[in-house]
Amino acid sequence: MCSLKEFFLDFGQNFCIIDSMKKLILASASPRRKEALKKLHIPFLSIPNNVDEEKETKNLKIHPEDFALYLSKKKAETVSTRYPADFILGMDTIVVLDEEIIGKPKDKKDAIGMLWKLNGRWHRVITGITLVNEKMLYKESKRVITDVKFFRHKKTFIKEYVAKGESLDKAGGYGIQLEGRYLVEKIKGDYSNVVGFPEETVLGMLKRAEIIE
Repeated sequence: MCSLKEFFLDFGQNFCIIDSMKKLILASASPRRKEALKKLHIPFLSIPNNVDEEKETKNLKIHPEDFALYLSKKKAETVSTRYPADFILGMDTIVVLDEEIIGKPKDKKDAIGMLWKLNGRWHRVITGITLVNEKMLYKESKRVITDVKFFRHKKTFIKEYVAKGESLDKAGGYGIQLEGRYLVEKIKGDYSNVVGFPEETVLGMLKRAEIIE
């Protein structure tokens, strides 16, 4: 892995310097994605992308399965305009049921409705990943898809899960790495993708860009 000279935990203090001078910027303020990179000991700077996901979803003109890739590109490119000499990592995870995007719930009632819709059914968790460096004319995008099936639960179980408070900031209204694992009967594909950070794919992209060894 790349060596680390400086590492501060929070944005405002949160910056890292890579010896090779190939600085990595995560185009997100997501605590889960920041934590995933920290666990891998990869130096990075976290900068919010300011992309309005809800507005973009309403203006959707592409197939839902291409939407996460589109958003990852938009997030990376938005931050890249401010930091053209750095490597920008943009990511987006969505849940798709049939051809409907199941986004982040607006409130607990909305979360219950989402989970009830997914109850007992297969859905797809799709993460788009884009790595860009504007100055170097470097760009790579990948899409990771994992199929997930929920158990068929009673509505009281779903209400109790939502009451725990972990639904509101997650696509599909659940987190498989937390209490949401009890909703899931089986998965086909990359578990880390369902968490929202497909580790193997991201590491491969960073290695090809020679950001890490």
